[in-house]
Amino acid sequence: KQWYQRRVAITAGGDSLTTGCSIAGDSLTPGCQDSGKTIPPESPATGETTSPASNSEKKQGCLDIEHYSWLPAVKILSAVFQKHNHEIRVVGGAVRDIILHNKPKDIDLCTTANPEEMLEILKEAGLHYRETGIQHGTVTIYKKGHQFEMTSLRMDTIVDGRKCKLQVCLYGRSFKEDATRRDLTMNAMSLDVNGRLYDYFSGQENLCEGKLRFVEDATTRVTEDPIRILRYFRFLSSGLFGVEECPAEYKVLFMEKRSCLADPSIVAGERIWREIGRVLASDKCCETLEAMKECMILRSLGFPVLDDSSMSDLINSSYTVLELDTEGRAAAVLGLLFKGKQDLLTDLCNRWKVSNRVREVATLAADYTSNFPTLKDIKQKLYQDMHPTRFYEQKLVLLQIVGCDKTSLLSKEHLEELEQFERPVFPFTKDHFARVPQFRAKQKEAADELRKEWVKSGFILGVPEMIVMLRDMVAQ
Repeated sequence: KQWYQRRVAITAGGDSLTTGCSIAGDSLTPGCQDSGKTIPPESPATGETTSPASNSEKKQGCLDIEHYSWLPAVKILSAVFQKHNHEIRVVGGAVRDIILHNKPKDIDLCTTANPEEMLEILKEAGLHYRETGIQHGTVTIYKKGHQFEMTSLRMDTIVDGRKCKLQVCLYGRSFKEDATRRDLTMNAMSLDVNGRLYDYFSGQENLCEGKLRFVEDATTRVTEDPIRILRYFRFLSSGLFGVEECPAEYKVLFMEKRSCLADPSIVAGERIWREIGRVLASDKCCETLEAMKECMILRSLGFPVLDDSSMSDLINSSYTVLELDTEGRAAAVLGLLFKGKQDLLTDLCNRWKVSNRVREVATLAADYTSNFPTLKDIKQKLYQDMHPTRFYEQKLVLLQIVGCDKTSLLSKEHLEELEQFERPVFPFTKDHFARVPQFRAKQKEAADELRKEWVKSGFILGVPEMIVMLRDMVAQ
């Protein structure tokens, strides 16, 4: 248990379902503050001074960010880049979290400096950084105990969806132009170090109204990268939006483009799993899968078994084991959706190139629902098939599977009993064989036979009964 808890703690900082690097964006800033005064910056592109009044960017007031522990470090970075006539802003999920008054998990930054300029500035300032994705214009900066991903603004890219690699990447100076390339309006906002929000496509309004909307033309956004269909539903499952009714024009668009998700030459399988895995691990899993089913996306993903079934009849998605990570929950639900269809599940795992752990957990879930209906069966499965060092983790997985399986006959009391179940120790030792000397030469074979009977009994068979069994073997 302690081993597993340490592993969860170590991996908590990085979710194995993450989609990779984030792309940031929007335009020249109206200035920074120095001693309470606003200093208009020089435009890096033209060398001319840009005044805040003449700046065409759309500002949406100020947000209170002074209480965040990461802000002093970001202000230091901003001052460093401002010396070179470049600006940085906070982008991505952190902006959403700040608007919703949640604590941001990760702080992503964007800068008007291109990758070469960014590296020169960081080296000159003596800042600690790593080139974690320099081919994407991204570096990871470490300052005052915080970690930031900083990315250069982009103006145009061509993406190889199969490999999830940028084939062409042109860097720009405009935050707005970069924001135009983003998928959803809530992801196109940015925030400067003074708390000023830059919102070009009504992202804040859509976010507060619980609406998921694509930036400008939805057809263009989805055509650029069809994985955005699944990103739409992944955000829909996040709980930020309830589960709103998918707009009619989006349904038509998703049905037209859904075939792209089935073509590995267009969208790589591992990218699909990164998005669908988060849907399966969410509390809104059933509602989101129903919405995807209406657009016939499930069939394109390889879930034909679900099209005639109600998700809420199959899955209790609200049941979560707190110590089980996102990947474990997603894999457990995936297996439940394929109970009795292990062959289809294997094909899907191969196509999506899931990890060995996901494959193992999903197969266990599909296997459990078919062959291990009782609590006694589950305990026996845990003892027989799981290595002692993985017992605790697999018990959590089985708890998740049983708790999510609405067709299970196990009660809440059974779940509590399984939660308290510890790996039993086989009570028969070498010393006990001394009472039946005829088996001294074949102790291993005899012990294996006794262990099988002990497991079948539900681990309640005692040493006296086992000695009687050994003597019966001698008589036979």
